[in-house]
Formats: sequence, C-alpha cells, structure tokens
Amino acid sequence: MATPVRPNNESYSSFRFYDKLSLTHGDQMSGMVKECVIKKNEYIYDPSSEHLYIYEILEGAIKLGSYTEDGEEFTFDVLLKGDFFGDLRYLNNQFFEFSKSLIDTKLRVYSRDFFKKMVIQSPETSEWFISYLVKRWCSAEKKLKKIHEKKALEKLTFIDSFFDLQVHDHKGKSYILLDLLTQKDLGDLIGVSRQTIASTARFRSLAV
Repeated sequence: MATPVRPNNESYSSFRFYDKLSLTHGDQMSGMVKECVIKKNEYIYDPSSEHLYIYEILEGAIKLGSYTEDGEEFTFDVLLKGDFFGDLRYLNNQFFEFSKSLIDTKLRVYSRDFFKKMVIQSPETSEWFISYLVKRWCSAEKKLKKIHEKKALEKLTFIDSFFDLQVHDHKGKSYILLDLLTQKDLGDLIGVSRQTIASTARFRSLAV
C-alpha cells in the first residue's frame, strides 16, 4: 500500500473543539471566542504583534513564515480548514513568525489562555489536541525529508501532490491550493530557489 502524501490520522477527526466547549463551558465563552474574516493577502499577525490568541481556520487557507537575516520573508507551512495556529507561549518569547491569508479566510479566534485551559481540563480534549499536534509534526517531517532528496524534480512532484487540494473562501468560492502558492513559496517549502522551481517545472512540461 502506498504511503499517503499527507499524514493520515483519523483518531479524532470527528472531534469538534468548539462544539465540545459550547456543551461544557458555554457560560464561560462570552468574550473568549469570536469570529472574523481576513481578506486575501492580509496579515493576521507578524512578529511584532501582541500574541494573545489561538486561531482556528473555518474556511480558507493561510501561510506561516518568518524572516531571513536580510529581512526577506520565507514560508514554512500552509494551513487549511480545521487547522489551528498561533503562539501557545511555550517558547520563552522566541516565537517569531507571521501568518498571512492566501484567500479571504474565516477564522475563529480564541483567547490563548482560555484555549489552553480548556485543552487541559478534559482528557478527551487533551488527547484530541495531542493527536492534532502529532499530525502537524508528521506533516513537517514529510516536507523535511523531501528537502534532502537529491533531485529537484522529485521535490517538486511531492510538493505538487501535497498541495493539490481544493479550498474555499468564506463565501464558498473554490480554489486549487497549489495555484495560490508562488514559486518562492514552493521553493521555501522544499529548500530550493524560485529559479529552480521555474526551471524544473519547465523541464517537466517539456518532458510531457
């Protein structure tokens, strides 16, 4: 059996954190949870932001990245509907990333302290969150492995497969995620230059 391109962790795929909170802590959620829409190409936060929230993607897609010593942005992850992101504050003020919407994206925004408190109060919720983090970790490992592949074509084929997904904005308009990523984004994710991405894609199209 072929290994899935993306991590396949279905242990708690049906678990809905917000629904669970609504049932068990609905009276505490006022002011702790809200929803918002971030327009395409807008930043949700950058390293200078006051990081007080954890974000859940309800519809859309965002990219996470940081900066080189020269101040140039680079992308290290792309997240979709159902993903969570933000500073959990376990890095002793070393959290240094930006998040930026790829399309109009609807988010559910949790007070960070409230989110963390709710995760640890229930064994079921804790198990779900650990399962989710392991899936993210596995996803990062898969991409890291491809960085060390010798051939750029193999890297590009993998990343194409990884991001060949349909996503929807908050109004229901559909997009192919791969088409939303620039050549630089793709290069950042697999450790090659945008020029290598362009020349490899051109070579592949000629070979076909």
